[in-house]
Amino acid sequence: MSRDTKDTVLIVALILGIAAGALVGMKLSDSEISDFLGTSFLTYRENSFESFLSFFISSASFVIIVFLMGFCAVFQPFEVLLVSFKGLGLGLIARCVYAEEDALVKLLIFLPFSVISSGILIFQAKDAVSMSMGYFSISITTENRLGMANEFREYIFRFFIYLLSCAVVSALGCLALSVMNAHGLV
Repeated sequence: MSRDTKDTVLIVALILGIAAGALVGMKLSDSEISDFLGTSFLTYRENSFESFLSFFISSASFVIIVFLMGFCAVFQPFEVLLVSFKGLGLGLIARCVYAEEDALVKLLIFLPFSVISSGILIFQAKDAVSMSMGYFSISITTENRLGMANEFREYIFRFFIYLLSCAVVSALGCLALSVMNAHGLV
């Protein structure tokens, strides 16, 4: 599978997940929407560390799971499905945000965070699919791949870059939420 094909498949999976999440969100009642948004990362918390953790967990958990899936030779379809599942959650949150009174303010926080964290997830998933395909290739051939150690090291290094990116994006999202709360917007 070429690099462009992987990108396309992962982006389409994310978009399909977002569409499915928005459709599911249309069936929720107003009280279910309020309950759902009350537990999301878009809710201001008095403790900044709790807000940061909420943002970080919502992005980094998917990156970590996809990273771990990259070590299995047959997990390529599940990696794509996980990206789609992330899209499902984003579509659901987007639909719920749209139904709120302060939708524009929450969209200002939600859109940049979700786009950047989804991009990070897609980069990690692309690496995981490549790593899984490498392990699969080794398992079905008699080829001796001594270079796999270098690929393994690079895979782990990129994972830490993606995890650090999740932390930076989460800190910025937390800061934006705090600033908007200070101005009485959320």
